[in-house]
Amino acid sequence: MVPDAEIRLVVNADDFGQSPAISRGILRAHRDGIVTSASLLGNCDDLPGARALLAEAPQLGVGVHLALSGGRPVAPADRVRSLLGPDGAFAPRGQDFIAAWMKGRIVPAEVERELDAQVARVREAGIAVDHLDTHHHLGFLPVVGRAVEAVARRHGIAGIRSAVERPTLAWVTDPRRGIEAGLLTGLAWLTRRQLGARRHGPQSWGYVESGHLDEIRILEIIGRLGPGLHEIICHPGEEDAAAGEHPPRYQRTAELASLTSAKVRRGITQRGVALCRWGDLF
Repeated sequence: MVPDAEIRLVVNADDFGQSPAISRGILRAHRDGIVTSASLLGNCDDLPGARALLAEAPQLGVGVHLALSGGRPVAPADRVRSLLGPDGAFAPRGQDFIAAWMKGRIVPAEVERELDAQVARVREAGIAVDHLDTHHHLGFLPVVGRAVEAVARRHGIAGIRSAVERPTLAWVTDPRRGIEAGLLTGLAWLTRRQLGARRHGPQSWGYVESGHLDEIRILEIIGRLGPGLHEIICHPGEEDAAAGEHPPRYQRTAELASLTSAKVRRGITQRGVALCRWGDLF
């Protein structure tokens, strides 16, 4: 259990395995900065390569970044037809999955089948998994959230990303992202109510600035942390554009610089924040 007055913070880098440059950047942010955890893309193309890189950082916590958009499925295509386009791949954007769900085209059993296949693939590669989250935050949709919960229980995984940050001034200064974060907050609340008290885990920060975290915003988040469990979501990398990202969605190199900055590291120390991994929270 976490003492009431203690602030514990997971700094989790999403998209490990999406490209070698992204994975290397995450490792740098861990070695030289404040990143304590990474989410390995469940359907990444080069799992052996990703596993070899993770072996270089034994203190880095690892979760599975469950994908229902971008790339190809892990489960046999004929078992997850409702999730795929005519080319046998996932839709490229999370918005496309959401649109298909709203039109009633997504089969819940197929969502669970695919997510289970991704977790099983990572675990069979010998990688210890301490949490689950979803690519493009699709886990906040009830149909996906219920599948993630079922898979987590099946594999004995305690951590699931489920709680969104509270509204801040950043929601106003960037209205488009603020509206998106507001929608995610509502969906997350609805999904958590369906999952029950077990999934009231760390409060997650970084949605509004996803891929655009700078020193100032990271220090602001650190200053706002109250006692309890928290997570900062980040997207560092050694290059900005991943395969198929044109223009780049995330400013990965700038985030890498911010996450390794001396000011941010001092801010963590001065605030008395205990950095940890998902596996240390439960």
